[in-house]
This record gives sequence, C-alpha cells and structure tokens, in this order.
Amino acid sequence: MKNPRLVGAALAMTLFVLSRLLFHYVPGSEDIADVLVDGLVYLPFILLGPVLLIFLPRYRRGTRHSQEGLRLMSQGHIAAALQQFEAARPLARSKVVPTYHIGTSRLQLWQLAAAERELSSLMDREDLTPAFRGQLFSALALVAALDGRLWQAMQRLDEVKTLGGGPFIAAVLASAVIACRREAWAEAKQILDRPECDKLDGTLRGLREALRAWCLERLTGEQHRVDAVTVFGEASPEALQAAWPELTGFIL
Repeated sequence: MKNPRLVGAALAMTLFVLSRLLFHYVPGSEDIADVLVDGLVYLPFILLGPVLLIFLPRYRRGTRHSQEGLRLMSQGHIAAALQQFEAARPLARSKVVPTYHIGTSRLQLWQLAAAERELSSLMDREDLTPAFRGQLFSALALVAALDGRLWQAMQRLDEVKTLGGGPFIAAVLASAVIACRREAWAEAKQILDRPECDKLDGTLRGLREALRAWCLERLTGEQHRVDAVTVFGEASPEALQAAWPELTGFIL
C-alpha cells in the first residue's frame, strides 16, 4: 500500500505545476511557444511525483529488511538474517551493502564457496571507500584461510595493509587461522589473545574460542571445553568439515 503522505505530496506537486501552466496559457494567445517552453521547465517536477511514489517506498522496505537482518545477526540468528538481507538487495538503491551482508552471513554459516562468490562480486567496484574495501578483503582473506588457500589469504591480507585503517577483526582472525593451519600454535594463540578478537560474536566468536582451545592443547596439553553449538550455530558441521576436517574433528 502506498504511503498516504507520499501520495499527497506527489499530487500536490502535480497540481501546483499544472496550475502554473494553466495560469500562463491564455486561449487565443499567439505566444504558444513560450507556454511550451514553460511546460518543459516544469516537466522534471511533473515526473518526480510518480518517481517518489514508486521508488521511495521500495527503498524504505529495503532499509527495514537490512535493519532487521543486522538485529537478527547480532542475536546469532544468522539464517534468518540472511533471508532479510536477500530480501533487501533487490529493493536497495545500491546493492553493495546488502551483498556484503549476504556474503558475511554465508561465511558465518560456513558456506564458504557461496560467501566468496558474493564478496568477490564487489571487488572490482570503484565506488568503495578504503575502509569498506578493507572489510571486504579481510572477509575474503578469512574465507580463503578457512578453505586452506593460505597463499591467497595472505595476498588479501597484504592488500588490507596497503589500505590502512583497521585493525579489521576478520583480518586478525584470518591471520590466526593461517597460523593454526601452519601449526604455529604459539603465534596463533598470541593473535587470538589480541583484544580485537573480544569483539567477535556469533559463530566467529565460537571459531576463535575453538582455535584458542586447540592452541592450548597443542602447547601445554591442557584440554578446554569447546562449545560446538557456538561454532556451528545454525550450520551443519559438514559445511566446515569439508574445508577443515582436522579442526572439525577437534571440536566434535
């Protein structure tokens, strides 16, 4: 249903423009050309009314979906958040932010191939700020590291460094994943103990705690309980197991 205020504003604008044209037009006038020129001046305003009626409600719906998706993600409901972001994308003025959220949602569901596909689609855009590009490359580095493509993950992290800013949490976690895959347990634990990692939430927080427990067991023999539910959340363990069977075996 159209917003009544938008309908009223569009109708008022259209009536105003038409009244101006009628005011200038006097039947029998020989200066019809001036009337036509005056009409062309007001033409953008006549067209603006329908545009407001069509597009503004779409943008507002898209914003509501995005906000609801962020709220659900903060509560750990990643699958439901993904649905909201997917509903927001076709309604958004720019597809960049919804696409990024879709990619990071799929990452937290351990759907690595789908996450990389979404995030990679933004790489060649020239309208990204350095800060957003840093977040994007950090997320791509984490995907590659989890998937065992360490050289590619390190390449992405090098690109993040050239952008400045940060530190980006996903980049810190990607560095820890690389260290764990190389069995550099002391280095990995040092990274995982950084204060930036305390800001992680959802399944990424579960991943951090699992990696830290793994490091402690390898370094000291201490065994710490790992909450598999926090790691996998609404995802199936098989999704992560396909990429990193050793980690999944340790968790389970």
